Amino acid sequence: MPKRRSAVIGVGGGGGAVRPAGGGGADAGRGAAVAGSNALDVSPEPVVVPGVYSRSRRQPEDVVVSFTGPTRARALSGSGRSYNVNIEPGRYSCECGDWVFRHHRDPNYACRHIYAALRAAGREREAAEAAATAPAVIPLPAPRRLGDTSATEHRDATREVWSEATAAYEQAAAAAEPRRPEAPALDDAAFADLWRQAQNPPEYQYSDVLPNPNMSFGIEIEFEGGNIHAIARDLYEEGLIAEPRRSGYHAGRINPNLWAFEWDGSVSTTSGGGELISPVLRDTPTAWQQVEKVCEIIRRHGGRATRKCGNHVHIGTAEPLDSRNERWDRLLRLVRAHEDLLYRLGAGGESNGRHRGIDYANPVSRRTTLEGTGHYHAVNKRRDTVEFRYFNGTLDPRQIQANIRVAAGIVDAATRDELDQRIPDRVLELGTHHQRERASGGGREDHSVIREFLDTVFARVRDKAAVLWLYATSRWQPEII
Repeated sequence: MPKRRSAVIGVGGGGGAVRPAGGGGADAGRGAAVAGSNALDVSPEPVVVPGVYSRSRRQPEDVVVSFTGPTRARALSGSGRSYNVNIEPGRYSCECGDWVFRHHRDPNYACRHIYAALRAAGREREAAEAAATAPAVIPLPAPRRLGDTSATEHRDATREVWSEATAAYEQAAAAAEPRRPEAPALDDAAFADLWRQAQNPPEYQYSDVLPNPNMSFGIEIEFEGGNIHAIARDLYEEGLIAEPRRSGYHAGRINPNLWAFEWDGSVSTTSGGGELISPVLRDTPTAWQQVEKVCEIIRRHGGRATRKCGNHVHIGTAEPLDSRNERWDRLLRLVRAHEDLLYRLGAGGESNGRHRGIDYANPVSRRTTLEGTGHYHAVNKRRDTVEFRYFNGTLDPRQIQANIRVAAGIVDAATRDELDQRIPDRVLELGTHHQRERASGGGREDHSVIREFLDTVFARVRDKAAVLWLYATSRWQPEII
């Protein structure tokens, strides 16, 4: 099961609160937010608390609070994320990254969602005290019913969802040292245990996925079929794309912080299919929830990943590789020494071991440099990224995340000077192992190449297990696919 997290919800409805019976209790008589003579009782109807300051977007914005009990609520911030909040006196808590990372240093810390919930409950004195620690602006307007918000205001606010609601998480991750501990090599027993884990899909993670917290990444998700109008509408309503329609091929982005939904000649028809291209993403819960939501919307409206589809992964190079030629050379050496394996990994997961072919993922094992690689090379050097095109298309976020782990792991390994002596001095071309298996008549499979790759590229067991799942669900590909 995925890790527990708060869901991204639309505004409206929500569970109703049990209003406190008169007298007694810390919350008795406080179920109101006062605006002049108008009282807003704790009730099933969401309450809008205006002017709460957002660190991530550096501006005051509305927070919508829906009470689920006298001291419990869900707070929907301007980012589109909703969080469970507890405002029981002396026991404040919230699921947001801001509170998670800061309350350990200050037990009395109140994030902006706690602050908003206190105001929505009419507990103004406590809200004023919370404002001393929360990044909150106490505005003149009082909380109001959600129904007082116009549809236009709500739509405009929704378009800004997913715009990095986890700034506190990202800041903490950026301040951390890159995670590069030397891991012990997999012995027979350790590999056997990892192999058992790899018989099931890896758990989808919402944080701490990449080997280096400073990395950026992007993905392209291709699919066939589906109702493009419904897909575009839902993507737009979730605030993921800038307009509710599929645009032309490489038509340009209206908003660089949102996804692009484009026509793609290899998969699109008049009625369905297309490609979703992410903005630059970081290793934050918001980013991984976006990936999950995009896949869910496409599947919900009939889209599917077929043999025509690819999942292309871009890893930002400004931080890890930059212009250091020896790192680019090391990256190519890693790929050349494992390219046969990379095609196998690219056909794992729901692809059932059958690769889509090399027409859009040309081998690079015979190249001596990545300079001048074209758009259809399986690894190609871009202005700000390196693109990996080995991976088949998929709408399984677990498989997409495993693919990203492969690409990010290779790029991270290329930055490590100490690996020079550990990278095999060989060229492992596509079809090498398939030919060997055919010549030997089959028999027990030799897993030495994947073991070597896991030990060279990855330090953490969960990374190794996710990548081994791709391998275990695939097979060696022929030299012509």
